[in-house]
Amino acid sequence: MTRTDSPDRGVSELAPPATPQQVDQAERTLKCKLHPLHRRLLQEIGNGGFGPADGLIGLPGGKVDDDGRSVVELREQLFADHAGAGVPVQIVPLCDWGGGVWSCVDEDTGQVLMLDEAGLTDTGMSLHDWMSDWANGISLAEKLFTFEEHSGINPFTKRPMTARLRSRPIGTPYRGRAS
Repeated sequence: MTRTDSPDRGVSELAPPATPQQVDQAERTLKCKLHPLHRRLLQEIGNGGFGPADGLIGLPGGKVDDDGRSVVELREQLFADHAGAGVPVQIVPLCDWGGGVWSCVDEDTGQVLMLDEAGLTDTGMSLHDWMSDWANGISLAEKLFTFEEHSGINPFTKRPMTARLRSRPIGTPYRGRAS
């Protein structure tokens, strides 16, 4: 068992650490080298299943997302529509926040990006800071997203209620180099 930020989803299982062979094969398939910290997390802690949101998604043979995809398959599917549209090859998904929002990492720089329907947003956070904040119990959702409050009537209790809903990622549009 391990900690993620999705207590309503149950406890995630920590995948065994990735082998050097799994990392090498994933890098060949992804056509980029993993950032040194990303590599260390996968090889020394576990091949996914821990971390922010639903936890890090692993390499093939590790923890997969809810649809059974490793980061290799997920990257291929997320960016399939953007082939030739300037999405750099070194952008790799890290975890799923739900609602069509993913944290990704620029494997060249270690910058954490958010991907949603509007595209890639640079959070201004390094992978090191992102993981340090998570490990120290800081709510990354509060740092990464804007929230909107909506008022209404609870359909069951018929009393007024306010819902706080996650909106857009905080940051600037990603302007990394195209590959």
